[in-house]
Amino acid sequence: MTPIKIGELAGPEERFCPFSAVNKWPYRYLYGNESDYVTQEFFAAGKFRSRGWSIYYIRTLLHTSSKPLFLIPKSQVAKLFHEIFDKSGIYARFPDSSREPGFDIGFPGEGEHRPRYLGRFNNNCSLLDLEDMVPTQGSAREEHQDIDDRSFPAFRRKMEAAILAGMNKKKSAHDKRKRDRVYLKRGFCASLKRTQCYLGIRTRGTADIAEYKVNPYHTHEESIAAQTAYEIAAGLRLPPLMHSSPPPYPFDKSVVFISVDIESYERDHNKITEIGIATLDTEYLNGVPPGESGVDWMGMIRSRHFRIAEYAHLVNRDFVAGCPNKFENKFGAASEWISIKEAPQVIASCFRHPFSAHGQYTSYPADLGAVRKGGSGSQYLPPLNPTAPKRNIVLVGHEIRSDIDYFRTIGYDVTNTPNLLEAVDTINLFKAFKHGSDTPSLGTMLLELKLTGWNLHNAGNDAGYTLEALIGISLAALNATHKPTPSVERLDAAAAEVQARLIEDVEEWEIADEEGGDGGDAVKLRDADVMREERKFEARVRRAERAEERGFKSGSGRGGGCGGGGGAGRGRGRGGAHQPNITHHYPSPNRSGETKFHAANEKMMADLAAAQISPAGYGTGGGFAHENQAVKNRGWGGHGSGSKSAGGDGELDEKMKRRLKVVDADEDEYFSI
Repeated sequence: MTPIKIGELAGPEERFCPFSAVNKWPYRYLYGNESDYVTQEFFAAGKFRSRGWSIYYIRTLLHTSSKPLFLIPKSQVAKLFHEIFDKSGIYARFPDSSREPGFDIGFPGEGEHRPRYLGRFNNNCSLLDLEDMVPTQGSAREEHQDIDDRSFPAFRRKMEAAILAGMNKKKSAHDKRKRDRVYLKRGFCASLKRTQCYLGIRTRGTADIAEYKVNPYHTHEESIAAQTAYEIAAGLRLPPLMHSSPPPYPFDKSVVFISVDIESYERDHNKITEIGIATLDTEYLNGVPPGESGVDWMGMIRSRHFRIAEYAHLVNRDFVAGCPNKFENKFGAASEWISIKEAPQVIASCFRHPFSAHGQYTSYPADLGAVRKGGSGSQYLPPLNPTAPKRNIVLVGHEIRSDIDYFRTIGYDVTNTPNLLEAVDTINLFKAFKHGSDTPSLGTMLLELKLTGWNLHNAGNDAGYTLEALIGISLAALNATHKPTPSVERLDAAAAEVQARLIEDVEEWEIADEEGGDGGDAVKLRDADVMREERKFEARVRRAERAEERGFKSGSGRGGGCGGGGGAGRGRGRGGAHQPNITHHYPSPNRSGETKFHAANEKMMADLAAAQISPAGYGTGGGFAHENQAVKNRGWGGHGSGSKSAGGDGELDEKMKRRLKVVDADEDEYFSI
């Protein structure tokens, strides 16, 4: 075997792990006794270095880092993980690449910057020694490599991820939150691209860059044409969509979109009052132009509106304007009355052939009086057709997970549908389209898309309009222009932390919405427990983001708050206690104690603000009882006199006092409500 020379390029098939990330692996990915054991047996006292790692280096080409990045072959790291498992039974594994994309990296593309061999690492060598060993850039010891500029954006993201993977945990807490946000945004963008593939307006699959090499004998026009052909084949550039022509690509997987919406009684959400199910079959779109903004495809949507007989007397009026008797004619003929007991089988019938196709099923009674106790009977269900083709289904909804939960309470688990490809949420599609973080209502979304929605909060209408939004977003996103990096003037006008957040938000969407691609494979619906964990993770990300922005300010403007007078509305703010030195804690999605603190703290502050407004509307501000204790004593003040050590007599009612108690969690203290 020919020995590897210093500066020799690694092969395109080799994969690597950042040296610093592997060195910190037991501290970041193991906990408690497992972390202590693995550290002692395999990493501490020079044991990690003595393994004789083969070290490669790569120049990151980033303006933020001039030092080379040191890498270890993945095969050697895998060997270490096998030894850990064999000796201790501890399951050592590589981090999830979707959450930690920089731990396991490869350089397979032709023309992509690749690592170079440096030498062996042992106890007699330090990182500084390694840096001194790196050959001078462009020297004879470095093997020549042709680099394609088109591969640089992906290479840059790869280097940023690899550097983040090796950062210290405390230093990378902010970066961890950023990676979590990018993880969610990347999922939104992939979902939008897959939806476009289902609708035949984006090509499925990408071209290999090796198929489009630059020919030195081409004229300038020929080179431009070859470049354009490559970008179109790879999905980097989509040809203009003619609204008067059928879609240019096949309808991927020939799916049936089924949109669902549930309306429940506003004062008792266990009482389901309406069920809306709308269908868009892509087979009916073959050869049909979408029309301006997709209006011709929207005309293919068929919707059914089921009302629950047992709760016919319940109509939402206080918090939302319910309109159960205003089902739009453009979606269906009339509302149908069913019993809550037969709701599961009614829903199931809409998820199989003929998929609510008009004229191919018998409508349930349009008259409430015709509904018998226990249901209307099986004569309204479409007969089972064993010879009907098994169609792929894509579930659609606006905040779809709440509708899935409602279905489960009725007795129908849509995740058990065998031909269900995935669930698509129009909220996530809209975020990917706008590169924004706002969560719009269905009405706001339709307004942004220049669509008209009549009689919203009718389940049948909402289900139909949700499919209209899906079509509108998918078409509009083809030609979307996203916000540029904020201008200098805008940054100068904002506070420093807001400046950084604006730039980060743009960068995160650039990383998440990768050029080209088709969104990958459909994401299967998880079972209920997994979905709950995913929901908790997303909630932790949002809470961490909000907490980071506001810094958990302890003052409240109503009636003095902590540290001074002043109020809101009629509040006059009598004095206010001295502002204590409060330790601010920032959350991490991985730490349940801090998460619990923030969730409790948000509710506690809201209740406290409400309690500090007297019946007459006068603020009864106050403060913490002690100056130098961080959220430890419950000396909440009443009519604060502005004294330094006490906040007054304390006028919170007994119920409020009982709800405020201090609990220890890890090394942090948090309010439990």
